[in-house]
Amino acid sequence: MSLIQSGNPEESRLAQLWVPMSEHARKQGRTVSVELVCDTAAIALEVAGVGLLAGSDGNGRMELRYSTTSLCTRLADIENTVGEGPMIEASRSLAPVLVSDLDNVAAARRWPLYTALAVEEGARAFFAFPLVVGAVRVGVLTLCRREPVALDVAELTDALVFGEIALMLILDEHAGLSNGDGEQPGNTFTLSDPQVHQAAGMVAAQLDLSLDDAYARLRARAFVDRRPLSEVAAEVVARLLRFDIDLGAS
Repeated sequence: MSLIQSGNPEESRLAQLWVPMSEHARKQGRTVSVELVCDTAAIALEVAGVGLLAGSDGNGRMELRYSTTSLCTRLADIENTVGEGPMIEASRSLAPVLVSDLDNVAAARRWPLYTALAVEEGARAFFAFPLVVGAVRVGVLTLCRREPVALDVAELTDALVFGEIALMLILDEHAGLSNGDGEQPGNTFTLSDPQVHQAAGMVAAQLDLSLDDAYARLRARAFVDRRPLSEVAAEVVARLLRFDIDLGAS
């Protein structure tokens, strides 16, 4: 598929994947969405399914937002039912969980209830990537295969990038922003509210971050609070909300 070609070596891999997806969506009269990212990832990575689960409490309570196949849907149902599995572990640990073979002793010891049911459904490999900003849990991107085949280095890199794109889209969505102009999500400040710029600068100083990373923290806070980005920014500027290195915001 064209999306997995190397492209311009001077461009980031995120840009190499974003540009053709954005162009493809534009030709269809659409914007790049979480659903399109999942559909593209399933094809580009040659997996049996891709799922996106939303949740931020770290206790395994996540809702399936989108799944490319019924297999991914069923695997998410299994984890939510038995309370264990790679998806839940990734959310709790904030680290990717990569299992190239579910039908072995190590996996069975790790998740005894989950693995038996997952293998029975036809899954043999499962990969979970947490979508996080600082300590804020936004969700988990999951990939599954029907064969016990690991992700190679290039596939793992692209899976991480697809997860990053999905994360930015979710944060922009909850912050009331749109990528309808084709801009890469999360990379441009909203020009309609100067307080967002000021707040990003203050968060950057508080956490010793770049402006882009500080902006991501602002959007993550808006996501957690389920509030417009402008409201969160206004509180930061008014010094009613201060970001803390360990807790994210206080």
